[in-house]
Amino acid sequence: MTKKRKEKEPQHEREPGKSILPFSRVQKIIKADKELPIVARDATFLISLATEEFIKRLSEACQKLAEREKRTTVQQKDVASVVRRADEFMFLEEIIAFQRTEPPQKRKPKALQDAESQSEPTMLDKFVTRGEEITPADVVMDEDGTMYAG
Repeated sequence: MTKKRKEKEPQHEREPGKSILPFSRVQKIIKADKELPIVARDATFLISLATEEFIKRLSEACQKLAEREKRTTVQQKDVASVVRRADEFMFLEEIIAFQRTEPPQKRKPKALQDAESQSEPTMLDKFVTRGEEITPADVVMDEDGTMYAG
């Protein structure tokens, strides 16, 4: 027996005159650009609305592509395909990679990770053992607590 999924309603509806995006966060992002000395409150609001519209269009296009491929989850490859094919998103082409050149590395079981880490010397081991044995008598501590091998 299959369960039918209920259509989810949007969780956030925009009230007239307000944006879904936090005003202070949008303002911080705008202020990060040092070339803009002051940005009016109305301009920040309009940038916020434009950002909402951009996110809405991109996500809807990605969702339609996933649905065409009979999937309910939007994947990175959907975003990359939309960016490559739709003119309005072409400016993102350099930012969003179409395909990974190599598959992501799979995690090894913890037992194998521990065995490998024991067989290879750590960075500290390489630093401390430079072919000569350092005894506690060779270590000198400075006034501020810094240790030196003497």
